[in-house]
Order: sequence, then structure tokens, then C-alpha cells
Amino acid sequence: MLRKKSLLIWIVMIVLVLSACSNNNNASTNTPDVKEPEKVAEPAAPAPEVKEDVELRMAWWGSQVRHDRTLQTIEKFEEKYPNIKIVAEYSGFDGYFDKLSTQIAAGNAPDLVQMGGNIKEYVDRNALLALDPYIGSTLMVDKFGESIIKEATFDNKYYGVTIGVSGFGLLANESMFEKAGVPLPTVDWTYEDLKSISNQISEKLGKGFYGSYDLSGNKSSLGDYLASEGRQIYANGELGFTKEDMVEWFNMWSELRKSGGIVPAEVQVANDPTAADKSLVAKGQVAMQYASASQIYGFQTLTEDKLGLYTSPKGSKGTGMIPPVSGQFMTVYAKSAHPEEAAMFIDFMVNDPDAAVILGNDRGVPPSSEMRDTLAGQSTPVDKVLYDFISLSTEVASNFEYEIVPFDNEFTKLLQLTSEQIGFGQLSVEVAVDQFMTEADKIVKKK
Repeated sequence: MLRKKSLLIWIVMIVLVLSACSNNNNASTNTPDVKEPEKVAEPAAPAPEVKEDVELRMAWWGSQVRHDRTLQTIEKFEEKYPNIKIVAEYSGFDGYFDKLSTQIAAGNAPDLVQMGGNIKEYVDRNALLALDPYIGSTLMVDKFGESIIKEATFDNKYYGVTIGVSGFGLLANESMFEKAGVPLPTVDWTYEDLKSISNQISEKLGKGFYGSYDLSGNKSSLGDYLASEGRQIYANGELGFTKEDMVEWFNMWSELRKSGGIVPAEVQVANDPTAADKSLVAKGQVAMQYASASQIYGFQTLTEDKLGLYTSPKGSKGTGMIPPVSGQFMTVYAKSAHPEEAAMFIDFMVNDPDAAVILGNDRGVPPSSEMRDTLAGQSTPVDKVLYDFISLSTEVASNFEYEIVPFDNEFTKLLQLTSEQIGFGQLSVEVAVDQFMTEADKIVKKK
């Protein structure tokens, strides 16, 4: 019985094969095709997502605290996007833009570049990439205020994403004021008060202690001083101040240097106030320096002394302070081979809650309203100092229409050099100012 059944199966199979061959060879006849039963396809395994490995370079300046926080943010980003690796290139502010200019000239700048108020200079040099193609898809800025987007928009193209809103003012070691028995500055203090306070602190605390750093070479401090008397650094295509203004400015600091109210030139050069880990304010030896308000975080982590933020002294036209603006921008190099991935990281910096928590307010108050809400739940006493200062400086700021100085970095370096030449006694104030005015005029008129 079993053999008969097997034979029957073989006969059926042969008939089916012959039938199939007959149908294939007579496809042009009117005989309808014999259709095989449809097969149900097995579900295909999901194809692995192929991602190209990408390496980006990123440059920024700041204190060690900023370096650490930024590196942690990079690590968090790389966890989320394991195919993207970011190589960090960080330093202090001194020499940062010199190195960047050299890299741009060689066509080898980092993909991601932290910029400051001199962003337009690099836009004009065609060194930065317009980010408009990535807005709304890769890069979201819908939670930003319109004014901070406008700050980095030139010729209707958007070049830099604000990574922190901040202002500038006096960073003060309040514990030193208390030790010296000197009252803290008020919102109505003047430049005469600044001189008096600096001298009092130096005298009462003794040798090795000073009321202030020498601010004569600080461009933002100079800008506030000029605006407090109704003038500006730059306006309508030319210098907005006179030789007499600069003579008065440098003479004020020279008098303080002679009286011992500010640090000597050699002490200042050896203890750069722009780096928190080098500043004598954090070390309790200098009571005041000019700084971006957000820097208070880096400074406060380095000292048990209590630090505070204060508005610039008043002149006949008020404080002369610039309203809070974008402290820094993150930009993309025009020749980056991976602009979309660079835009992805910028978006992560400003819109990811994990990044917001890591970065905090180190570069300023987050530009995104959602990220500010994220940080509100973990605010600290230092946060309150910053937020209160931003609110106060907004109220007392000058209503000038400020213009960015062309070749801002060159102007900043010239001012610092002039300050050091006077501070070290290499040039008299009169001679130094004559040279300064000539060179500054050349800078603002460069094409």
C-alpha cells in the first residue's frame, strides 16, 4: 500500500512539472496561464541603519570650568550619536583668535567655532557658513527671542547660534569689601567712587592687595565709560571718541596705578583676569575686575569668598552699559566637510535638556525659553546673582544704538597693547594716545 501511494505522488509531481513547462513555452497562446498559489512573504528583518563615521573639530575659549562642562556635553552628544566624534580644541582667550585666523588662512579651521562680538568680522571674511538651510529641521531656534537671532543675522543670512545671553559689569569679591570695611558699590556710584573705593581697599588690606585690576585695556569697560558721557567707540563709519577722551581715560588709571589702587602692570600680565583660574579676584587679592556676567560661575567655584556683580559707574549720561546681549555664538566653518552634523551638535547644545543641565549658565543664560525652564528647578544662589544682575543691567543700560567695531579683535588688541605700554612706563599717556588714535582710525577704515 505504501509503495502505491509513493508512486502516485511521483506521477502527480511529473504531471505538474510538464504542465508548467507547457505553459511557459506557449505564453503567446490564448490558453490562460495556470497561476501558482500566492506565497505569503516572510517579514523581512529590519535593515541596519548605515551611518557614516564623522569627525568634527570644535574650538572654544574659557576657564577650566567651561572646558570641563563642554567636554561633558560632547561626551553626552557622542553617546546619542555614536557615529559622530568631536575633537576638542580649547584654550584661554589670549591668542584664541590669532590661532583661528591662522587656521582660516590655511583653510584648516575647526568645523565648530565659538565666536564673540566680532562675529561679523569673520562673516565678512567668508569664513563662516550661513545656517539658514538647517533651521527648522536640523537646528531649532523657535524658542529664541527675535533680538538674539537678529544679532547674528547679516544680509538676511543667519550665521551664529547664541549659546548664552549675558551682560558685562564689575565682578566683585564682596568678602574683600567686608574685610576692608568698605561699602559695596550702589547702582548710582560714579567713576570718582570707583577711584575712592579702589584706593581704600588697597590701603586697608595692605601690601599685595588691590582694589581693582587695571581696566584701561578692557574694550567693554572703555565702551561703558565713553557711553556714560554720551560717546561711543564706533559710530557712522568712524571713531566715536576724541583724543581728549582717551587721555582722560588712561590718566584715570595711571593715577590709580601710582596710588596703589590697582594692580601693577607686571602683576596683571602674570595673573590674567580673563581666566578664572588665574584671576586674583578669585584668589582674594583683587576686589574688582570687569567681566562677562556669566563668568561668575567659573570664579565662584574657585573660591569660598562671596562674589557679586555690579553695574558700571555712572557718568553724566548714565551707566553707559550695553543691554544684555548674546555672550557668545557657536558657528560653523564655511569649509566644513560635515555642516549638517555640526548643526546637529549646535542644536544639541541649545535644545537638549541634558546639555542644558551640564552647561548651566557658564556661557550666559540659555537662549531657549524651554531650557531656562529646565534650569529654573535647580537654581542656586549664584543663579540668583546672575539673573538679578541681568534684570538690573537691562533697566539701567544705555539706549544707544551700538555698532560693532569693524575688525573688533584688532581694535581690542591695540587697546590692550596701549594700556600695557603706559602701565610698564614705556610710553607717556600723551604719546601712547597719539599712536593709539592713528592706528585705531586705520582699523575702523579698513576694507
